[in-house]
Amino acid sequence: MTWGDVTANLLIRMAKASFRHVTIVGVGLIGGSCGLAIKKLDSSVRIAGVGRRRASLDAALNAKAIDTAHLDATEVAGQTDLVILSTPVCAFEKHLRSIGPLLKKTAIVTDVGSTKSVVVRAASRALGRTGRFVGSHPMAGSESKGVAHANADLLKGAVCIVTPTGATPQAVTRRVERLWKDLGMKTLRLSPADHDRAVAKVSHLPHALAALMMTVCARSDMSVAATGFRDVTRLASGDAEMWRDIFTTNRKAILAAIDDFDEALMQLRDMLSLTDAPGIEKFLKAAKKRRDAMVE
Repeated sequence: MTWGDVTANLLIRMAKASFRHVTIVGVGLIGGSCGLAIKKLDSSVRIAGVGRRRASLDAALNAKAIDTAHLDATEVAGQTDLVILSTPVCAFEKHLRSIGPLLKKTAIVTDVGSTKSVVVRAASRALGRTGRFVGSHPMAGSESKGVAHANADLLKGAVCIVTPTGATPQAVTRRVERLWKDLGMKTLRLSPADHDRAVAKVSHLPHALAALMMTVCARSDMSVAATGFRDVTRLASGDAEMWRDIFTTNRKAILAAIDDFDEALMQLRDMLSLTDAPGIEKFLKAAKKRRDAMVE
């Protein structure tokens, strides 16, 4: 039997095998929701939760998002079929390096991070060219933090972007896509770079703008703030540690999005300075048309 035959047989086993044991590293809002959704789909799947604090893990156990709790991922790496990384993205490589040598040959690793180019490179460094890693990004969540806000239906109906590379076996990509679909999500394949450019505009830039709006308003202005202001600044309540890592790891794409926004903002500023009422109305109508089409 050739090495190619061995690899092909291994990939077939990976594609057909069901995930009977799942390890979630970081059991917060998204990690906890993944655990609850998997248990709702198949209560017989064993889920190990890995975290930094015993109190957080106890909360995940009480929420029934996990079956066992661990402060060290190496305790369960050898028995798991699927690892889901759900910590801030800058911690991914540390976890991958610790568990990589212990994983079964058929084990698959994915993540739920909001940036992908940096994550894929980290996985390649930590795991080598094993083909066991494929990036994922469920486009779901809220500004709330922690497993107390996790929900088995949080992922349902949302899009999950899957980011295979040329080194990712199709069998691995399909297996991960199947998981997200089974949990009620729609999947979309993008390259890591295309993912980062897209989410910089629709996710990362909006968060930055929400944070900026909160910093430019004086405290005295807040007394007249109504639901509109609360709606557009909701994202500013997000987890600062998580968003720090997102901003720094997707820096170039976010800078490009900020530049595009700055150009559009200056165009609006020019219309205002010239009291260009027709231009302002045209601008607002175009924005309304796009927004209405999106929500429909």
